[in-house]
Amino acid sequence: AVVSTQSTGIQVLERLLKDENFLDDEIRKEINQYDNDGNLKIDRSEFRAMLTSYLGSISEDELAELFEDIDKDQSGYIEVNELKKVLRNQINIELSRLKKENGM
Repeated sequence: AVVSTQSTGIQVLERLLKDENFLDDEIRKEINQYDNDGNLKIDRSEFRAMLTSYLGSISEDELAELFEDIDKDQSGYIEVNELKKVLRNQINIELSRLKKENGM
């Protein structure tokens, strides 16, 4: 049977939501790419590098706003659990969109 790219995307997103270890592993991989000091946390300069790699350029105001939105405990670092909450929210939004597009 031919499986559409979108249904494969839905399966991956559902797995990310259900499998805590899989989601944690993916987040840690992402953090490790930009975590220059190896503390498993993302500081503001590391966050800038991460966002720049995805978005191109970002203003200091946008960077500050996003950082503060994610850094809920105001520690000055984005930690795995904080990034996980944001990603879960984004995954849920994308999953809803894909399901709606596919009449699910």
